Amino acid sequence: MWKESIMTIKVIATDMDGTFLTDAKTYDKVLFEHLFDKFMTDDIKFVAASGNQYRQIIQQFPKHKDQMSFVAENGGHIIENGRTLQEEFETVEAVSALVNYIEKYYPDTVINLVGKELSYLPKSTPEKIKELLSYYLPVLKYVDNLHPIPDDRYFKVTLLVRDDLTAKIQTEINTIFADYQLAATSSGFGCIDVIPSHVHKGTGLDFLLNHWGYGPENLMVFGDGGNDIEMLKLAKYSFAMANAPQEIKSIACYEAPSNQENGVLQILSNYFLKGNKL
Repeated sequence: MWKESIMTIKVIATDMDGTFLTDAKTYDKVLFEHLFDKFMTDDIKFVAASGNQYRQIIQQFPKHKDQMSFVAENGGHIIENGRTLQEEFETVEAVSALVNYIEKYYPDTVINLVGKELSYLPKSTPEKIKELLSYYLPVLKYVDNLHPIPDDRYFKVTLLVRDDLTAKIQTEINTIFADYQLAATSSGFGCIDVIPSHVHKGTGLDFLLNHWGYGPENLMVFGDGGNDIEMLKLAKYSFAMANAPQEIKSIACYEAPSNQENGVLQILSNYFLKGNKL
């Protein structure tokens, strides 16, 4: 049955951090080349689905970025072969209200505004966190203050919070800012992404499936975190990584080896190159 089903898989989507990439932000490029050639031959779409910015994700795929698709910004920015198909932004009013709330009640939180043109970070941000975020934010501007909100269009607001506060702050944002059409999702490593409430990786992939004339029965996905839940639920063939929390594993149909073992590429190689069964 699995071998037959491979013929029906036309779209493969993977999260990046903690899933496709090792902790050192690398992957087996030689194996990926073999797989990508196979996908091109068989007309299988390969999609990177991440909470990160498009301009950041493509740095991992310099050779293939214009031959693949991206669900960036947790579904807020959808790109096919280098061309933007859809963008979803938050209102400046919503962003301003959120920043006011977090600064008042959680003053130790690092707030990062992710705009279409630039990302914005207070100059007062600790150096260690600046270094951490510089990897994720290739075009970063340091500002004296986040007020007034810089003139840009915003995909999301990222909050760096203490681990023990993550669930509490997420719940508060999802309750208090529902009328602003904002939703909070965990993107791992003590980060909360606040995105438009009607947007997530699942909506982004659903958009692409419709665009290509496919359905969830044609979709295989890989993920490890809270912002992968919707796409894991959407796909007929869903894999949680061995390093994922149990709550994520319980949602997925299958389990892949860990990101440290290039688990995504292992699974894809086993079934698309070697023809193994599940």
